[in-house]
Amino acid sequence: MTKIIFEKDLPLKEITVCTIGNFDGVHKGHAEILKKLKEDAKIINAKSVVITFYPHPRNVIYKDKKICAITNLKTKLKLIKNFDIDYILVIEFRKQFYQQTAKQFMEFLKQNLNPAKIVIGEDWRFGYKKEGDIEFAKKYFDLDVVKPILTDNHKISSSQIREYLSEGDIEKAVELLGHEYFIIEEVIKGNNIGSKIGFPTINLKAETELCLKKGVYAGYSIINGNKYKSVINYGYRPTVDGKNLVMEAHIIEDYNIEKLPKEIAIQFEKFIREEKKFKDLEELKKQISEDIKTAKNILEKKDVLVK
Repeated sequence: MTKIIFEKDLPLKEITVCTIGNFDGVHKGHAEILKKLKEDAKIINAKSVVITFYPHPRNVIYKDKKICAITNLKTKLKLIKNFDIDYILVIEFRKQFYQQTAKQFMEFLKQNLNPAKIVIGEDWRFGYKKEGDIEFAKKYFDLDVVKPILTDNHKISSSQIREYLSEGDIEKAVELLGHEYFIIEEVIKGNNIGSKIGFPTINLKAETELCLKKGVYAGYSIINGNKYKSVINYGYRPTVDGKNLVMEAHIIEDYNIEKLPKEIAIQFEKFIREEKKFKDLEELKKQISEDIKTAKNILEKKDVLVK
């Protein structure tokens, strides 16, 4: 069972094999590193450790050039857990941390994680202004360098996935991710506008600014391990208030949304349309009816393909 740890839980006493990175999206390239990490740790009977950061380092270093996220932290941890990693160390990325020299970061790893080996990708850089590289790290640790995964002769990257998501192209994003695109989030109380117009919604926290294009999607609400066809909205609801970012799902099959767990997952399948401000709730109601028809058609076709 994977254990989530933080800096306050350090140092670890066990011998470890570590990998270090943002792992935003946990895509196919990340998967190769995580599989290699697990394999190397098993060979020497060590603990596997993934070291990741929150928030994204770039959003701390370059506050005027912030980037969106493929997933929130909760979802990233779930995706990493799927590889049966022993520990995930979540480091709060702050100014003091990125000002560490490459040597100081190597000492941090040595003193706190006792690594017998570090598994990394070919482009790994670390330390202040990315002064540390693979050759520098070799002075301190045994390294296992994993080659990148290519698709159409291009390296799979989080930046390419961000671009696809910002265009609403879920299919292309999923191709590079190697898994369905979903977000795990806490269920919150909404303002019941959906219920008043006949389309009750599950409302979720939307604290993380995702790369996902704002608009309406066909997808699934995953509740207690079961999938329910849904129409999903990610955006600002311009007809209602237009101020706060929301993620909400209307289940289009039989389910009582009064009985919900504390958190659920929303799986995005296909972009339907952009957000639009309607003149009144009646016009919005008509559009939602059309969105439901579109979503049913998309998801029924997917069911046929899967079977």
